[in-house]
Amino acid sequence: MSQDSGRIDLPLRGDLDDRPRQMVCDEHGKSAVTTWQVIERLQHHTKISLSPITGRTHQLRVHCAHHRGLAMPILGDDLYGTNYKRLHLHAQWIEFDHPIDKRLMTFTVDEEF
Repeated sequence: MSQDSGRIDLPLRGDLDDRPRQMVCDEHGKSAVTTWQVIERLQHHTKISLSPITGRTHQLRVHCAHHRGLAMPILGDDLYGTNYKRLHLHAQWIEFDHPIDKRLMTFTVDEEF
């Protein structure tokens, strides 16, 4: 990976012939945008932070794997890449309004890889 950060804007839709996979489709896909930034470069892998602007099914996985995205599947992604010990995708931070009392809920958990 030669760049340090970027933005991926590839429209996604379900792959009707290969569920549950999603696919890039300029004609019928819905907008899907992800920003990314390199955290650490290792010998054979690059750790990056992914920030989805939209929230499409498998968005981060497809944006990483697709040749018009990063062209690098997430380690352990057996749908869009190759199997490994586990999928190395982790939601480090999430925030939302509680559905009943509307309190702001914030959770932060560091990854284990």
